Amino acid sequence: MDTGGIDFLSQIQEGQLYKYTNVVKGWQHRWFIVDPREGTLSYFLSENDTKQQPRGFIFLESAVVSPSDEDSNTFSVNSWNGECYKLRAVDARARQDWVNRLRAAAEYHSQKNVQKYSRTNNVYDFCPSGVKRSLANARQYLSQAENNFIDMARVIEKLPSQGPRLRNTDPDLLIIKATSQSMMCALENCYKILQHSSIEQPIIRTYSFLNSKQSSTTHSKRKSHTTST
Repeated sequence: MDTGGIDFLSQIQEGQLYKYTNVVKGWQHRWFIVDPREGTLSYFLSENDTKQQPRGFIFLESAVVSPSDEDSNTFSVNSWNGECYKLRAVDARARQDWVNRLRAAAEYHSQKNVQKYSRTNNVYDFCPSGVKRSLANARQYLSQAENNFIDMARVIEKLPSQGPRLRNTDPDLLIIKATSQSMMCALENCYKILQHSSIEQPIIRTYSFLNSKQSSTTHSKRKSHTTST
């Protein structure tokens, strides 16, 4: 894709989007910034907080940006390590604009880093595709569980509050709902731990690889020097 070089890198996109937070808080307004030069998507509580540290961010290298089938405003950004931002724009035109900008930044940095890694002893090979697929699958299962919880909660809430049959105030149903909500929060925390581990381990392997290459080179030079003397 021709992104326009320097002009593309200087075109920072920012604006307000809805972000799906979790099953408890649902959709929340957040201020998002796409920085093509850094290859990041960051978000803040509001536009007034952009001078502070972001509430969160993801790297767009190898990210998958997908419009949703559920409506014309929703889309998702899935990073290589499985982290997913589910977002909603004000209308279909705004969604397409965000999708285009994000995809352009993702493709630019993916191509750039593949070229960089190919010049540095293929360090990119130490970021295993199997881990990426596993995290993406875990994210998918977690999203399915969240949707199932939401459906269950809606069914319970639609039950009558009075009457001889099952009611939405039934103690057993309330316990099931509260227990399911706690389980979803625990699963979210477990997933975040997996994300951090998936980032740390490739870095450790990369440094080990570089150190072993450097040690091997130094040993070869010493051996050559000893032989020549």
